[in-house]
Parts: sequence; structure tokens; C-alpha cells
Amino acid sequence: MLTIKRYPGATKFTVYTSKCHGTQMFAICFISFGIGVTAMAFETSPRLIVFLAQLIFILSMYEIISGVNHESFLVVKGLGIQTNCHSIVPWKSSSKLIPLSSIREIFINEGFRRYGVVYYMGIIVEHEPMIHVVFPTLLPRKNVLIKVYTEVRKTLDESI
Repeated sequence: MLTIKRYPGATKFTVYTSKCHGTQMFAICFISFGIGVTAMAFETSPRLIVFLAQLIFILSMYEIISGVNHESFLVVKGLGIQTNCHSIVPWKSSSKLIPLSSIREIFINEGFRRYGVVYYMGIIVEHEPMIHVVFPTLLPRKNVLIKVYTEVRKTLDESI
């Protein structure tokens, strides 16, 4: 889901994770916890069931905690671009400011991820060997990227 907030001289784009993913992980966590507690209540239950329920519970909790909550992209007219990646845990959050003078190009491209094609928006930064990918974890759909790209070009073209 994309939200766009316009400020005087700036525009902020935020992409959120789909709520169904978090809900599914909480459901898996809750179900595995229930199976584990039920299996532990009956002393004749096999230890393998208890172990698997505990393992699924721990893995689903890790997925919930370590996942990215939302990513944002702030364009400030005449100053530059700031990208943020927000996680539930604060030590996994990151931020990067790219000055307007060092931005060489902003583009949308397609790439391969696992067995599918994904679209991403990239920024070529002067004196950096790697392309900076906007929304690198969530990788929103092409129509969202096109909407963000047109607004970014409009904001940056006004500042030049």
C-alpha cells in the first residue's frame, strides 16, 4: 500500500507491507503455540510433535520481529532524497540521505528475483559503484513505482 504526503517543497512516499502477511504469521504462531500446549498437556503425546510446534512457534516469531514494517522515500526540493527502511525492532531500521548534486539518474528497471520478474526503482549516485534501490525489501508493483517516479521527477525538475 502506498501513501503520498505532500509538504511545502517536499513529498514523502511510504510503502507498507501487506497486512495479510503479518496476520498469517500471527495465526501460524498462535496455532503452533496451541498445538504445543495441548501436546504438552497430554503426557502420552510424542515429543516430535511438541518439538515441531515449538520450532514453528520460534520461526514465526522471528519472522514477525525481523520483518520490514514499511519503507519510505522523501524527496526535498533543492536538497535531495532520503530513503528509510523501518522495522519493528529499532536496530534493523536504516536511513540514507542522497544530496541532489550527487544524483546522476533515477530510473525504473526490471530484474529477476527467485523465479520471477520484479520491478525496482534505482538511483545512480555519483562516485558510488552500486545502484541504490528504493524500497529494496518490499519491491512494490510496477504501477506504484511509476506513480512514485512521476511525482519524484516532477518535484526534482522544479528544483533544477
